[in-house]
Amino acid sequence: MLLLLSWLAFAGAQAAPPPPATVATTPGRGERLGPMLSQVRKFAAGEGDRLWPGYGAAPFEFLLVEATGETLLCRLQMPPGFVSAGQDETTGCPRHVRARTPLPDTLLAAMPLFGPPPTIVMGTPETTDRTQADWLRTILHEHFHQWQFSLPDYFARIDALDLKGGDETGMWALNYAFPYDRADVVRAQAAASNALADAVAARGTREFFPRFDAYLAKRWAFEAAAGVNNWRYIEFQLWQEGVARWTEIRLGRVFPDDGVANGSAVLEQRTLAGLRSPDLAGQRREFVYAYGAAEAMLMEACGPNWRARYPSSLAIGPLLNEARATCGRTG
Repeated sequence: MLLLLSWLAFAGAQAAPPPPATVATTPGRGERLGPMLSQVRKFAAGEGDRLWPGYGAAPFEFLLVEATGETLLCRLQMPPGFVSAGQDETTGCPRHVRARTPLPDTLLAAMPLFGPPPTIVMGTPETTDRTQADWLRTILHEHFHQWQFSLPDYFARIDALDLKGGDETGMWALNYAFPYDRADVVRAQAAASNALADAVAARGTREFFPRFDAYLAKRWAFEAAAGVNNWRYIEFQLWQEGVARWTEIRLGRVFPDDGVANGSAVLEQRTLAGLRSPDLAGQRREFVYAYGAAEAMLMEACGPNWRARYPSSLAIGPLLNEARATCGRTG
């Protein structure tokens, strides 16, 4: 989920802090959050950092929203409204708690809820309708957003995209008026989505390069139908959310838990299958998750060089073209 949900940050900040005597100690999952988060943090510092240098070292603040209370781990400075619950033994992080605020317990997000750095805010597996394994894998996705947020000049580069239209709340990233319903755009996206599925399916075969080239032609047609400003928005969304989905799958497949690994394999299958049933008008912005993840799969099939260029970009197109140019011309 996007980082820039400032309205939620405002809602959290405006929740009246309870007096310390009434603050819940969040029994239940709040008590077990440390061990679960510790496992993910150790994995991020190893396998995650090998995939994305700096991923393991990025801030890893986490707020768990439960029925009667909220538990905050790994934020050094305690925000107003919390009380200290000592140090978590497994992560070595400060542990703060507060009574439940109006924050939804269905959240799966990374956002600057208490100001920078961003905090992962999640309900429990039950309230977010996830198995514990899928819930753990989701942390890998949201931590990727924390890493994106920490990239040099991230905000300045977003401002330079000139997409906000005067909206400083961050909601432009969700509500941008892309022509999802326009017939020519819908047709172009459907053709590109199927061509992308063909190219991904051809990895490792002699058909890979011609199908990659065929996809790039359909992608260009999609871009032309969308228009310059609209396409700049889609490129950013593919960069931000599509690659986060790819990272979630890639790291999840090698996570040291069979449930997480198996669930990641299922997510990959579901992601690729979705390309064959494009529904731009119905999915709207949500289409970028599967589409961008598949584009990352194409680039990765040509080698890891695209990942070195990724942090300095806010668009997938140039990385995709570079990957194809260096990928070779023969099967």
